[in-house]
Amino acid sequence: MRSFPNIFVTVGTTQFSGLINALNSQEMATALEDVNCKKLTIQCGDQDVPASKHSSSIERITYNYLPSIIDDIRRADLVISHAGAGTCIDVLKHRKPLIVVVNDTLMHNHQIELAQQLGEEGVLVHCTPATLPETLKHFDTEKLKDYQRGDPMNFVRELDKLMGF
Repeated sequence: MRSFPNIFVTVGTTQFSGLINALNSQEMATALEDVNCKKLTIQCGDQDVPASKHSSSIERITYNYLPSIIDDIRRADLVISHAGAGTCIDVLKHRKPLIVVVNDTLMHNHQIELAQQLGEEGVLVHCTPATLPETLKHFDTEKLKDYQRGDPMNFVRELDKLMGF
C-alpha cells in the first residue's frame, strides 16, 4: 500500500481555487485516507481555504505565505503543487515525489507545457484539479525517475561553438 503520511500542497503566490476546491471534495478526502495521509499542509497563497466538510482524522494546517516553503518540502512525503517552474524544480531538487496540478482554466498556459515535458521525462505526474483524487489514488513512486539537473555550461559551450571560440 502506498503511504504518504505527510502531504504538502502549494499553490504558489497566486490564487488557484480549482486546486483548493479539489482538496475539499469527498473524492479527495477518500483518496487522502487511501494513501494513509495523517497531515495535510496547505500553502494557499492569496485565498482562504474553507474548512473541510468531510469528517476526517487528517490534521490540516493552512497558511498563505512564508518566506520559504523549503522546510515544508523537506518534511513532506509527497508534494502536490501548481505547475510553477520554480516550485517544480525546488521539489525535484529535494527528491520528493511530485504531483503537479495544472490550472486548466488559464488561457495561454505555459505551465501545461512544463508539466507535460517533465511528465514525459518521468520525473513527476501531472493532472488537473478534476482528476487529482484519481491521480493520487493511483500514484506510484516506483514509476518516477530521478530528476537530472541540467548543466548550464552546455549552453555556454554551444554558444562558444556557434561563435567560433
